[in-house]
Amino acid sequence: MTKKNQVACGIVVLLLSVTTLPTFANNVNEITDQLGSVRDQTNQTKKAIQENDKEQQGIRAQIEALETEIQKTENEIETLQTNIGQTEGQITKTTEELVEAEGEIQGKNDTLEARIKVMYKSGPIGYAEVLLSSTSVTELLTNLDMVKKIVNHDVDLLKYLQEQKELIEDKKVQLENQRSQLIVLKNDVENRRSTLQVSRGNQQRLQQELAQDRVLLAKEVDALEKQAREYEAEIRKLQSSGEFVGGVMKWPVPGRTRISSAYGNRIHPILRTQRFHSGIDIPAPTGTDIIAAGNGRVILAGDQGGYGRTVMIDHGGSIVTLYAHNSRLVVSVGDQVTTGQVIAKAGSTGMSTGPHLHFEVRENGKYVDPMPYVRGR
Repeated sequence: MTKKNQVACGIVVLLLSVTTLPTFANNVNEITDQLGSVRDQTNQTKKAIQENDKEQQGIRAQIEALETEIQKTENEIETLQTNIGQTEGQITKTTEELVEAEGEIQGKNDTLEARIKVMYKSGPIGYAEVLLSSTSVTELLTNLDMVKKIVNHDVDLLKYLQEQKELIEDKKVQLENQRSQLIVLKNDVENRRSTLQVSRGNQQRLQQELAQDRVLLAKEVDALEKQAREYEAEIRKLQSSGEFVGGVMKWPVPGRTRISSAYGNRIHPILRTQRFHSGIDIPAPTGTDIIAAGNGRVILAGDQGGYGRTVMIDHGGSIVTLYAHNSRLVVSVGDQVTTGQVIAKAGSTGMSTGPHLHFEVRENGKYVDPMPYVRGR
């Protein structure tokens, strides 16, 4: 079963369970157990959402990196295509030069051949005519040298043109090799681009799947939180009809009887404004034992903002006690505790000016003065 299918099946089960909530058990402890289980599931699902978000963030980074690489290959392909076009233009020009050189060579070769044929046909008579037409020895030598120079010039020119032709042919071969290499490079870059595009497509599909999973996980959290609210409402309903099972409560910090801040209105030690103080503050060194003031069940154990690390105990009869600012908690939600049992260690977590216990008593969800409940300091 895929991850998405697992999430979907989990939501179906949750939605079915939510629809059957009216058949609550009539026992507070049983419902509290169920509430704790739902809260655990909620926390696990929220962690799954966080992991999903983190994974999506990583995939987005990978997609961005792939898109950057793809853009680089696009630029490389464009540059290579430009170079190929320029090289092909040079090849065309070189081919034209080669045709022109071949024409010049052919023309010069034809001229030279014609001149040689004339000289061959004239034979000795031609040279005799040069000699007889000369009026002096100097003119004779000059005429002979001129004929020789004409022939040598034609031969040298023909040789030069042949060399130029060979150079042009070499240049054409080099350009064709260069074009072939550029085409190979372009094909390699295009293959690399295709590979990157496939990888990007895979990552995009994975991101879409994760986004769909997140939607399902969010629905799961909504269903769990709704279920938790209904459990809490049922617990309050049962508590209001129950009886207080704790009797006279025990002092929550053995051996530490001083109260640094009493219940009621006061000047807040941090905010410096008049605020209602919902409990009593009992100074105690960090690590001092904090005990349960009465029998009951732990309904909260964890960080609670300004309260810091906090424990809440349901004693029945709508009576709940709260123990705040602890350095460490030694109980968990759902634990059944007895009077005098150590539940935490004193500290100064949350909004606190120093190590102490903030102790509250709540009746029907409302703050009440703890002093009538705790005696025997």
